[in-house]
Amino acid sequence: MFFRWLRRLFLIALVAGIFGGVAYYINQGINRDDDERYDLQVTLAIQTAIAGRLFEATRTAEAPLPQYRLVTLANGEALLDVAERYNTTIEVLRMANKLLPTVDFGTGETIVVPQGVEILVPPRSFRPYTAVAGDTFSTLATLNDITPEQLAMDNPVLAGRELLPGDIVFIPQLLT
Repeated sequence: MFFRWLRRLFLIALVAGIFGGVAYYINQGINRDDDERYDLQVTLAIQTAIAGRLFEATRTAEAPLPQYRLVTLANGEALLDVAERYNTTIEVLRMANKLLPTVDFGTGETIVVPQGVEILVPPRSFRPYTAVAGDTFSTLATLNDITPEQLAMDNPVLAGRELLPGDIVFIPQLLT
């Protein structure tokens, strides 16, 4: 009788051990996946922060040159306030972003703000592009059907050096 109970107890312990081992193995796989996902998220966050700082550094490196910025408008934020803050005009903001003449307030969108620019000659709008490895002014100009000089005119700081991955390039689109 004692051996029968001992055998049952051993069998229960064996089954519990097997289930515990399987649960431990599954949990380790989930933890490994979570660690990899976390590492990827941290890496992407760091890359984004570096690209943002690089963007700000290249845009503010030379004060007398026109600086174009990406600005996210608050819901209901007046274009007039943005124009005054960045020393430009509402007309330039509307042209640079292809906004209708009736648009006076933001709705949470991100716009291109030509800081210190009071008139855009030739008339043009802008499309921001994030540079990737291998991009050059020549290739971007060819892909967007503009001259490298037009591209350099709106990206004077970047035109003085090679493009780096993460640089924000403002692609002009001539308006007719």
